[in-house]
Amino acid sequence: MNAFWAKDSYTLGMDTKEGQTVQMKKNVILFSAACLLAGLVGCSSNNNSQSSEVTPSSTKTADEGQSLDGMDKTITISSISGSWSDPIPDPKGNGVQMMNDKFNINFKPQIVPYDEYANKLPVVMAAGDLPDMVGMESVDANFVKWAKQGAFLPLNDYIENYDALKSIPKYVWDAVSIDGKIYGIPEFFPSKYGKKPVIRQDWLDNLGLEMPTNYEELEKAAIAFTNDDPDKNGQKDTLGLGLAKDIVYGAPMGAAYDNVWYSKNEQGQLIPGNISDGFKQQVTMLHDLYQAGAISKDWALTKSSDARKDFFAGKTGIWFEQPYDITETRFKQLKEASPEAKLAVIPPFQQDDGQQGFIGLPGYYQLYSLNASMKNDPDKIDRILQIINYFMTFIPVDERNPQNPEFDWQNGGVDVGYSVENGVSLDIEGASSEQPKVYLSIPYWAPADEDTQPAEVLQDPFTKSFVQSAVDLMKSTKTYLDPVNRIHSELYYAKSSELNKAVTDHQTRMIVGQESLDDWDKMVEEFMSKGGQDMINEVNSELTQAGIAGEWK
Repeated sequence: MNAFWAKDSYTLGMDTKEGQTVQMKKNVILFSAACLLAGLVGCSSNNNSQSSEVTPSSTKTADEGQSLDGMDKTITISSISGSWSDPIPDPKGNGVQMMNDKFNINFKPQIVPYDEYANKLPVVMAAGDLPDMVGMESVDANFVKWAKQGAFLPLNDYIENYDALKSIPKYVWDAVSIDGKIYGIPEFFPSKYGKKPVIRQDWLDNLGLEMPTNYEELEKAAIAFTNDDPDKNGQKDTLGLGLAKDIVYGAPMGAAYDNVWYSKNEQGQLIPGNISDGFKQQVTMLHDLYQAGAISKDWALTKSSDARKDFFAGKTGIWFEQPYDITETRFKQLKEASPEAKLAVIPPFQQDDGQQGFIGLPGYYQLYSLNASMKNDPDKIDRILQIINYFMTFIPVDERNPQNPEFDWQNGGVDVGYSVENGVSLDIEGASSEQPKVYLSIPYWAPADEDTQPAEVLQDPFTKSFVQSAVDLMKSTKTYLDPVNRIHSELYYAKSSELNKAVTDHQTRMIVGQESLDDWDKMVEEFMSKGGQDMINEVNSELTQAGIAGEWK
């Protein structure tokens, strides 16, 4: 539901525009060095652990670390989940055997490529004989339907028994709750570090331009990037702004200009961002850029991956990237193509209402639900929640190294599942089946977004510099939490995709000049008449009943 939700190092995904179609791809996890951890399981958001020195193992097998409580009985646990990994981890890999040994379980994972999962999971659910754990990429209409049908176990009464689970914020629990009952365990993804507008700072410097602070200045910069030889190679071979079909990413320079429920109509109701006056400002600028030749003439047919390639090949000056969980390869390619390249995040524009900030992400990506048939098997429930709590318990970045027995075990052992290069721990390509962590793919739940220290897990200086500058900017930048992520309107699920597609089609024609911008109000009226107003009414009613509103953090 949020734009720019992307878990990048999966080749890119979950951005809502691109992410409504692509959604989160391939996980690459980088870790940095030093220190040791201590007393792990049950570490809360206070990071209140007890320390114990560990001597590095001279063997190539992972130390098991701490054992968990109450695991005398062997329990069979089955799961199904999706993955963007390529190849998919072997369901009988060594990582599974390590989990069996550590947790005294007989673990039976089924991992399905996400390209197939949307079709596979409904078949499994319809068959009725569900695995103990059911993974989903996000909360959607199917999740709500299955929860209301009684497929999933309500978890409210269990959360307080597990410290890592207790640290999850209420607004994230709201997102996986139906009628006050928690039906899923969300997996951490930082709220602050989604897609941000990135500009070639060296191009601004070459042309004597300041960082844009409004759409007029952004338009001026993008046109200059196209016409005034910003890379100083003596050729007219650059474009101002990268744009792909379905208006990915466009140029939303703050919450009021983005496709989130921020703006209000005359009745005081929150409305979808793509029919707001703020979004119209963005579309108007994109129209002007198209007319000026500052975006590709073929953008409406261009894949986002191709538009991204153009940016990292040094051909365009403005694109969107995230400072978290990214691949360094693209940045290295840009530096090779343009050795003088410098990148900067464009700060959000000040809005008409005086606010200034980007949208925040929902605070999670992917979740696990538990089979409701386990309700009379407290030992299995406890075992599963202990395991989830274990993998979720935060290990600080400077303790992710071979000296930390928990980190070492989770990653399959140094020189087996991961290696250490220049003080940074890196997954070994093709060794995912050696790593217990990949079979549930549950990231650490960071006490705060800043604790993820995304720049510290990178090696490439250019990438590291960009990420750190973005993180520094976000320390003093507000984020807006879209309230629609916290409710589950049936009309929203039923109508939003169809309505959004119709709006995007109109706006595409407006940008390329096939439809007049003066027809904006006509587009909005069509949206309302085809179910948009009913959807808005229901969403606002549910927000009011739940006592939820959009909020700045």
